[in-house]
Amino acid sequence: MEYKQVLRGYYDTENKVKAIDLLTDQPYYIEDRPDMKQRVERAINFKQLLAIYQRGTRNGFKYIEQNDFNQPTEQKVIKQNKMIGKPDDFIISDLKWKYLTRCIDKGKNLMFVGPAGTGKTQIVFKAAEALEKPIFYFNLGSTQDVRSALIGNTYFKDGTYFEESAFVTAIKTPGAVILLDEISRANPEAWNILMPVLDVNIRKLRLDEKENSPVIDVANSVSFISTANIGFEYTAARSLDRALVDRFSIVEMDILDKDQEMKLLKLKCPHLDPVVNEALCDISFRVRMECERENSKLSSIISTRTLIEAAEMSIDGFSIDEIAELIIYPHYSDEGGTDSERIYIRQLIQKYIQKGDKEDLFTDDDFRALDNYDF
Repeated sequence: MEYKQVLRGYYDTENKVKAIDLLTDQPYYIEDRPDMKQRVERAINFKQLLAIYQRGTRNGFKYIEQNDFNQPTEQKVIKQNKMIGKPDDFIISDLKWKYLTRCIDKGKNLMFVGPAGTGKTQIVFKAAEALEKPIFYFNLGSTQDVRSALIGNTYFKDGTYFEESAFVTAIKTPGAVILLDEISRANPEAWNILMPVLDVNIRKLRLDEKENSPVIDVANSVSFISTANIGFEYTAARSLDRALVDRFSIVEMDILDKDQEMKLLKLKCPHLDPVVNEALCDISFRVRMECERENSKLSSIISTRTLIEAAEMSIDGFSIDEIAELIIYPHYSDEGGTDSERIYIRQLIQKYIQKGDKEDLFTDDDFRALDNYDF
């Protein structure tokens, strides 16, 4: 039997009866049809579909089971995005991993924001690898000659010739992942060049350094993934142009809690002493808690990158106090004397440091003896 409409009923947020025509995937208007509302509501209650067919000059109605209804072969089937397996040596929420891989798979633009050292760049490489996509890396924060890096160079030797940049090669590669790292540190001229490239309605780059200024189209399924450090502590970062930001979907990078950091260090450094693992992650946790307080005495957290380096140094024979001296204290200012960030972080870490052999440490009896000592 050929149906004119096949209605799937549902209750909306105000508990009103609504219906969708499955043949067109469009809402079916029943607000002024009490008879239709009753039919659709009956179908809802019995978990059925309401089919409408032509019966002479009038409509006929039939209730059919949902499993018995076959979508027309010509109807577009929407492919659900299944989550690609996450990497074993990286911790990120299922939701953000699924969204990242979905954006890459569909050739969309995505911006990861968050503190330095949280793995924003690394996770993009892992996603491209999981999806078996070619990836091109461009560090915009260290790019000095923007036009040369993004467009190309004109050379004068035995005539004039133009050499396209690696960026042009990248955008002409179908399915490529183009990682625009440190976009918040880029020269504003780079932003201006990228504007039409990132615009979903344009996706073009003009090679105005080349003769006749040809226009290059971005290839199919190319995704642009950028990273940005955003916050008052990043003094070298620029305030991103609103029009540029609007060309991306924004995702905040996860900041790991203590248990997640301990799990990560165990994954990255399986030979790390568990006691040292907990001490390092507890230091990181207490620093993070201080940074989140109002009127905090510290301006920045200990990054995941620094924490992993500290774990590797411990395996190589460095003590916690040596690690702190080399790679933690330099991140905190010593301005302000006894009220400086450096003094605060030193006092915090000193609680985790044991100097000398246990025989050399003061015992409770030693402290009691000092209390009774007659000066």
